[in-house]
Amino acid sequence: MRAKAEAAGLPAATLLREALGLTEARRRKPVPRVDPALVLAVGRIGGNLNQIARWLNRAMLVGRTDLDSLTVARRLLVIERQLAQLLDEARRC
Repeated sequence: MRAKAEAAGLPAATLLREALGLTEARRRKPVPRVDPALVLAVGRIGGNLNQIARWLNRAMLVGRTDLDSLTVARRLLVIERQLAQLLDEARRC
């Protein structure tokens, strides 16, 4: 039973409840195993990007569209595209 649950990407308890008809079967994509250090690093990067985006939004609200804010916006777009490319590559693995 445990091997079958693991192959399905489900906890054994969930598989058992489904087999007994106590819950409806909900098949979800299994969560990929990821290095915790990588998750932490990506979280930190995301936090930094949020701070930069907030700064940029505030600058735009007060009409500050000088070279610095436009440069930051352009670089954020580059980072966003690079992250999207990394995610696509990771999904293919």
